[in-house]
Amino acid sequence: MEIQLTLNGRPVTDSIEPDTLLIDFVRAHGCASVKRGCETSNCGLCTVFLDGKPVLS
Repeated sequence: MEIQLTLNGRPVTDSIEPDTLLIDFVRAHGCASVKRGCETSNCGLCTVFLDGKPVLS
């Protein structure tokens, strides 16, 4: 499926598989500061801001 979003102020359009994780998508587009930590979304290391609110990726 194709998605369009703004990532760190720049527009991004890409085709992704339905099971793509947000963390993998943002890292593939240059956001290496988002880290994979616990693999369970419990530690908060993968937190990103979505519409100004923190969410786990």
